[in-house]
Amino acid sequence: MSALDNGIAILDCFSFEEHALSQARIGQITGLPKASLSRAMKTLRESGILAYDESTRLYRPSQRLFQLGQIYRIHLSFLDTVQKLLSRACETCGHTGYITVFDGYHMSVLWVARGSSPLAIASTPAARAWAFATSNGRAMLALMPGDEWLKRVPNPLPFVTPTAPQDMADLAQRIADVRATGRSMSVNNSYEGVSSQAVAVRDTDSREVIGIVISYPTNLATEALKAQIGALLDDLRADLARAVE
Repeated sequence: MSALDNGIAILDCFSFEEHALSQARIGQITGLPKASLSRAMKTLRESGILAYDESTRLYRPSQRLFQLGQIYRIHLSFLDTVQKLLSRACETCGHTGYITVFDGYHMSVLWVARGSSPLAIASTPAARAWAFATSNGRAMLALMPGDEWLKRVPNPLPFVTPTAPQDMADLAQRIADVRATGRSMSVNNSYEGVSSQAVAVRDTDSREVIGIVISYPTNLATEALKAQIGALLDDLRADLARAVE
């Protein structure tokens, strides 16, 4: 087993029933050789992952682990709220929504709310695309302060489709438009026949930029549908702001 495996095995020993353990007890549970156990326990203690009580000679999870758990819980709570609001919007319009995050110069799909329409666009979690060539990617870029977005796009821009941004000046104008309107749009920018509208928000605690997008077939993009989806995204963002106040 690697040192990391040993550390994980040790942390797995703690539970609500046994939240403070001696090194001997941890050795019984894990079956690790004494030398390996001693090294791993020393590392976990020195790194602040485990706390040690000199009087009882017992180990317990440290405050640092509690803090990490709180960070995870808060971030999960924010994403849970976004997922619920996006699911509700997609149920209303019948089309598919996505939550996305940055992945280098790309954006990656984190979660999918599948639309009920038989013609709804479908993608899968972990799917990636150039951020600059998608409505959600541009919404995310536009949310970054000043020219920070330049760090998230390749220069020069690679060709994607004739309707995607063709150069940095084109992209800069589209980002300015998103900042002015609060919403991003795409018509066949990444894939022929696919249109979308998107907004972006920041996780209130981690400050990570998150894209929220609803996609629909371009041939169904009536003015009424575009207006409906735009209104749903505006309402979603407003509801999210109220939920995390």
